Amino acid sequence: MRRYSDYDPFAWLFANHWGGEFHEQAYTVLDRLLLHRLPAGAAILDLCCGDGRLTRVLEGKGYRMTGIDGSERMLEFARARCRQAEFVLGDARTFALPGRFDATISTFDALNHIMTPEEFSEVCRRVYTVLRPGGYFAFDLNREEAYTALWAQTFAQVEPDMVSVSVGAYDRARRTAYCDVTLFRLEGANRWLRSDFRLSQYCHQRDAVEQSLRTAGFDEISVLDAAAGLGMYGNIGQGRDFYLARRPS
Repeated sequence: MRRYSDYDPFAWLFANHWGGEFHEQAYTVLDRLLLHRLPAGAAILDLCCGDGRLTRVLEGKGYRMTGIDGSERMLEFARARCRQAEFVLGDARTFALPGRFDATISTFDALNHIMTPEEFSEVCRRVYTVLRPGGYFAFDLNREEAYTALWAQTFAQVEPDMVSVSVGAYDRARRTAYCDVTLFRLEGANRWLRSDFRLSQYCHQRDAVEQSLRTAGFDEISVLDAAAGLGMYGNIGQGRDFYLARRPS
C-alpha cells in the first residue's frame, strides 16, 4: 500500500513538543470557517489526522470522528488520545471508505506534503467521493511566504528529554521546501538515541488548487487568509490560507 510514512520518525517529536501553537487555535478557526455550517453530531473525516489532537477536540464537541494518516506511529498517539474515534492507516491520495461524511478536514499544512499538482487533484477526487451531497471540504495550505520567511531557517530546541535541530530550505524554482531534522531523544536515565530525517513540502498555487477542486466536482470554493480572514495569530498564521469547498447537493 502506498502511503505517506515520512512522519513515522517524526511522530514522537511532533506529539510531545511540536504543534502546540497551531492546535491551541485550530478549533476556533475551524468553527469560524466550517463547524457552524454542520449539524450537531456531524460525521467528520480528519484527513492526515496526525497525532489526533484536533480529532480529540472535535470528538469532545460531539462530532463523530474518523481519522486517516499514513504514519503508524502517529496513529498510535491518536488512538491513545481519543476514546471513540475510528482511525485508519491510509494515504490521502489512495484512500477509500465505505461511509459518507458531512465534512472532511485536513489541517496544519498537511496537504502541502502532497508533492505534485496531479496527486493533489487525486486527493480532491477521493475526498469528493466520501462526502454526502452538500458536504464540505476544509483544509489549509502554506503559501510561498511561509517557506521564504519561516521554513528557510535553522531552529534548535532543547528540552530535558530531547535536543532537536531543524535546518530548512526552499527551492523557489521547484516550489519545494525541505526540513532536515536531527533529534537526540533521551531513553531511560542516561541513554540518548539519535535519529535523522527529512520532511518535504510542495507550495501549491492557488489557481491550480481551485481548478483541482472544480474538476473533482466541488463548488462554492472560498479562500481565506488565516491571519486576516480567520484571526490566526503568530507565525502559524503567516503565509497560510484556508480553503472551503462544497459538494453540490
